[in-house]
Order: sequence, then structure tokens, then C-alpha cells
Amino acid sequence: MHSSPWGMNVGTRIIVFALLLILVATATVAQTVADQLAACKSDGADLNARIQACTRALEGAMDNEELRVEALLQRGVLYELWGDQEAAIADYSEIITLDASSAIAHFNRGNVRDRLGQQDLAIQDYSEAIRLDPSDPDMFNNRGQVYDSRGEFDLAIADYSEAIRLDATSSRPYYNRGLSYFSKGEFKSAMADFDQALSLQPNDADALVARAATHEELGDKASALTDYRRALGIAPEHAEAKEALERLGK
Repeated sequence: MHSSPWGMNVGTRIIVFALLLILVATATVAQTVADQLAACKSDGADLNARIQACTRALEGAMDNEELRVEALLQRGVLYELWGDQEAAIADYSEIITLDASSAIAHFNRGNVRDRLGQQDLAIQDYSEAIRLDPSDPDMFNNRGQVYDSRGEFDLAIADYSEAIRLDATSSRPYYNRGLSYFSKGEFKSAMADFDQALSLQPNDADALVARAATHEELGDKASALTDYRRALGIAPEHAEAKEALERLGK
């Protein structure tokens, strides 16, 4: 058999050339997947186009679990925004199948299940997310909201308190805990939480309305009117504030 000018026989050259073609093709596929994933994550693009890009990235990723998880997580979020909650659940569930230790997949699926009224399943997902990542205050806050909606106020208060312990700079768990205390008739505790929520977020119309209602329960009509008026100044169409001012005679 004749040797090539590079010291390789023809058969060896064919094998080397084939390997080079495979390497080039692999690099091309990897670049295509990276491009599709970038389009999938592009905030400025059309939502449907981004979902399609995520799908193409998934098809190109094949057995690369890390890339699949990344594309599925992004597509799940986009499906939520698109309004296809079942598709979002399917994507988050596939992530959990690939990586059961993904706290964010459990958390996101819990959020969707809560919106769909699947409270028991939502609590299961939030609880697993918390077990996997007990340092995230949003997970406690969101589970607390489900407990609150079920009338399990003590469990809700415990979750909000943990969220506050993890991040005392967020107004939301103070506001939510205040609502739970209000529902229990513990108005002074509710007032303290609404005060703190408003010190962190002074223009929160909902917190102002909640504090105004607490002032009413404590018999302070003047303070209630002040808060209702402030709330309407921030959100002129706030239905509860408008109704309250009409009821209290402005």
C-alpha cells in the first residue's frame, strides 16, 4: 500500500479525516445548542420564539443532562409566562427526574401547583425545596401563603418568621405574617408587622390598606382614614380603599 506524503497510508488518512469530520460536526452541534440556549434566554425576544429555541436546544442537547436541565428550567418559566401551566409542570417534573436534588425545580413546580389550586401538592413541593435548600426565604414565604390560604395560620406564621430570619430586608413576609395575625384576631402583632413592612416599602398600597383595617379593629378611625387615603394616592383604583372611605364617610 502506498504511503502519503505525511507518512500515513491511505487507510489511516481516511480514518483521521473521518475523525476530523466527527470533531467538526460535534463542535458545530455544540455551537448550535449554545446559540439556541442563548436565544431561549434572550429577554428581548418574542415569548413563543424563545420557547421554540428552548425546544431546539433540548433536541440538540440529547444526553447532556446539564444542558437539558438548563433548557427545561428556562422553558418551564416561559411556559408559565405563556399561560400553559401544565406544560410548565411537565418541564419541572422532567428536571426532577433528571436531578432530584434541584430545589428550584421543586419550588417552581410548587408555585404552579399553588396557582392551579393543588395545595397539597404545592406544599409537598415547597417542603422538598426547603429540605434541599433551607437558606432561601422565598420558599418559606410561599409555603406560608399556602398554609394561610388553608386557614392554617400558625403554620403560616412559622414559615413567615423563618423567611424574616433569613432576610429581614424584605417587606413581603412581614406583610404576609401581619395578614395571618390579623386573621387570628391578634391585631397588635398584625400592626407591628404592617408597620415594619411599610418602613421597608412605604408605597405598598396593600400594606397601607391592611394597616388601615387594623386601625379600624383597634378603634382608631382617624389613623385608618389616613392610611386609606394614602393607599388611594398611590393606587387610585384600589377597590378596598375606595370602599372603606365610602363606608367611613371620608
